[in-house]
Amino acid sequence: MPKILPKLLGRGDNVAIECGRLVIRPASGRPVPGDWLADNRLCICREILELIGTDAYEYVGYATGHYGQSRAGGVTLQFASVTTGAVVYAIFNAELTRARSSAGKQAGSPLPKGRFRVGKRSHFYRFWLSTRLPVRRLSDFHDYMGRLTEILFTGVVSGDRIDAGTLRPMSINTDEIAALLPDNIPTSARQHPDNAPTRITDKKTKRHQQSRGLQPFSTTCVSNHGKTVIREHGYTVSPPPAPAEPKAPDAQSVDEWLADYDRGVTIHG
Repeated sequence: MPKILPKLLGRGDNVAIECGRLVIRPASGRPVPGDWLADNRLCICREILELIGTDAYEYVGYATGHYGQSRAGGVTLQFASVTTGAVVYAIFNAELTRARSSAGKQAGSPLPKGRFRVGKRSHFYRFWLSTRLPVRRLSDFHDYMGRLTEILFTGVVSGDRIDAGTLRPMSINTDEIAALLPDNIPTSARQHPDNAPTRITDKKTKRHQQSRGLQPFSTTCVSNHGKTVIREHGYTVSPPPAPAEPKAPDAQSVDEWLADYDRGVTIHG
């Protein structure tokens, strides 16, 4: 399928990744169809990552446990590479016991499986603040972990482990993206329209299992992601039916694809 990103920027659309979320501000001022964007989000993100020559990671799941010789409590976050599907993980220190007695449970007794608590000075809490996601109490993160799927992350990777202290949401603005496009692709992407941005999560995006082996950058819109042992949530959702039977993305010309984009037609590959 022809690449999407150069066409969007060539039309003057503002395309960026802000705090880990894909943001598109159309030059026309019209909102981007939500279903269309959900179907094409990862394809556009891959094109951005390929252009800038880097990788990003999507949250897959988490597990709690005791690690090391000291058997210290911790929480492991698992991620899948957007470009290769390779699985990596980051470990944060965390408390797995109750801080105080309540409802017949004694302080120091184990928390239920999957629950943990951290302090405001912890690396995990600082990481969470960087995502701009909500949380009620420092022992309630288990209720919010699924929200991490909305965000693309970067960090220093060694082998299959991300340095937890470097893990943060990715950000790259339109000017940085446009500056890396080949000179023969015209773009007016430096326009900044006043209309509100369209932000999209991946809750409607299909995911498919991917092996840990590294692969070349993908240039298709098929989503390849690891869903491995510590996954806590399922993310595959059947797409809503389209009102008509448009061509699949890989059977369309670029002009046909953009025409559907402008009309708000949902296309499922």
